[in-house]
Amino acid sequence: MDDDIIDNIEEKLKNIEEWNKERERIKPVVDSALDFHNKARIESRWRNYKQADEYYKEAIKKYKEALGLNPKWYLQDLTDRIDHVLEEYMYNLFNLKISGDNLKTQNGIREFETFINNLKPEETRYINRSDIARAFFDIANFYFESQNFKEAYNFYKKVIDINCEIPYINCEAYMRCGKLLLNEARFKEALIEFVSALSFDRGNLETIGYIEECLKRLGIIEHRERFISATPNEARKLIMEVL
Repeated sequence: MDDDIIDNIEEKLKNIEEWNKERERIKPVVDSALDFHNKARIESRWRNYKQADEYYKEAIKKYKEALGLNPKWYLQDLTDRIDHVLEEYMYNLFNLKISGDNLKTQNGIREFETFINNLKPEETRYINRSDIARAFFDIANFYFESQNFKEAYNFYKKVIDINCEIPYINCEAYMRCGKLLLNEARFKEALIEFVSALSFDRGNLETIGYIEECLKRLGIIEHRERFISATPNEARKLIMEVL
């Protein structure tokens, strides 16, 4: 058993009367918070994110109310509970923003962007970057399918900028940016995107084919091997060198 826990228990036993009085004050509020917390978890599990959102807010309110009673013995427990419920609340709110067809409507997309952009520094730790990247990827695909290629490109770039730890998503985002740029005859920019995609899978023949197409359009196919083995930064310098 952890020494800090042992010390805390021993201190409680020495001050049992004080601890009991605090428990009488704190427990009813904590029980109410826990009731809302459990209801929120159930609704969230059933993907009733809107109802869960209301329960989570009430749980947080009650936990903070208990904290406002200036506890001594329950302080660490309440601090841990609040942090935990905040994590669940933020994740539920994230799911609420991306649920249903929200990421297939202009209003839903704007709301999601606003939510992400307005996250406080202490809130960002509750949401995994890979989940945000997947959501932006879905938005980009929606715009692509709607033939709004400008917005599709912007959101694929957002996926890249997040730099999540899922190679497939990053690689595919670079590929799709490259294809969109290639269709606009922006060959130098497309070339960099394809070189970036190739860095995730050096033997990918499709990506190499797109690199070769860009090089042909730019009239520098003789530098094929150098570009195929280059990093994105090296490719940028190489373009300036050979053009």
